[in-house]
Amino acid sequence: MLDDHKIAFITCVNEEAEYAECRYYLEKLQVPDGYTVEIMSIREAPSMTAGYQAAMMDSDAKYKVYLHQDVFIINDYFIEDMLTVFARDEKIGMLGVIGKKEIRCTLRDMLKALDTGKVIYNNMIMNEGRIERESHTEVMMADGLLLATQYDIPWREDILDGWDFYDVSQCIEFQQAGYKVVIPYQEEIWCCHDGVCLEMVRFFDQYVKFRQEYAHVLEASSETEQEDLLFCKKNKYYAQKRRALKEGIAALLTVGERAGARRVFQDPELEKDQYLMEYRDIVHIDLLEEQAQEPVRFWQDGMSVSHLVLKLHILKYALKRIEYEAGDAGTIEILEGYSRYAIKEVCSRYVAYQGRVLQKLGILF
Repeated sequence: MLDDHKIAFITCVNEEAEYAECRYYLEKLQVPDGYTVEIMSIREAPSMTAGYQAAMMDSDAKYKVYLHQDVFIINDYFIEDMLTVFARDEKIGMLGVIGKKEIRCTLRDMLKALDTGKVIYNNMIMNEGRIERESHTEVMMADGLLLATQYDIPWREDILDGWDFYDVSQCIEFQQAGYKVVIPYQEEIWCCHDGVCLEMVRFFDQYVKFRQEYAHVLEASSETEQEDLLFCKKNKYYAQKRRALKEGIAALLTVGERAGARRVFQDPELEKDQYLMEYRDIVHIDLLEEQAQEPVRFWQDGMSVSHLVLKLHILKYALKRIEYEAGDAGTIEILEGYSRYAIKEVCSRYVAYQGRVLQKLGILF
């Protein structure tokens, strides 16, 4: 028997610092009277579907919120708002914060921009489509950054054994069971997705499995199948090349080869590549600080790549807390530990309301 006054927040975790920040926002949420909250972290899951399925089976909460470790729920009244949507229509089985009204035919079509909902993604405010106030829009898929359910439908771990297409699959499973998937109206944006572009090497293999299972939903044909296979083969090759390139840049950072790393990002295509953005930011901050002869340096001799990335994340998380007025962000510690060039660069890449943050920190350029 499921507890209809309990909400479980479920996350697959492989980055502890990132999840700690995700959890910080979860623990700030206002819990309605009479309800309880369970926060579940799944580590060493073989796939997203396997991790979510295991958590679903282990929790007796009626309401389950599956979210990425890099999602920060900035709406303190998220639980109340979610319950209101589900109470509106018992046929609503799942809700998300951003999604698409249709998914059709080919992977190229599926990768086109989302068209319904709101979310903050790094420094961008994504506000897609129009939803009537105090209402919701039915969609074919909700993005997996956050999926909330009021019914348990098995996750298809028998099909998908990776980290992609689990969200589209689960939306289809809910719809085939007779439930609606919706994106609700958001007065203020509910979530920040602190995401980075993944390497996508296995993405295309997962799509082939997804397509085989749901060809009838995609209204696929033999012609679109061939188009898809060629598209996947070509882009998987590029993904493998990008992974090798990233490994090469990591090697330069590891040995402190500043000149070599800077040369890489003189290529305008690589400079704007989202997959490489954290390494690019480290290199760019270092160059700005060197040119300004800053005494406080972000990239110090002997620092490992993981240490550099963690240092970037710590600054980013602190600035976002200031952005969302989400508690003491250790403002003085930020100013003491980072140069103003590092703070402004990270603001420009990862903060949507940059002026608000820089003004609060008293940083002017």
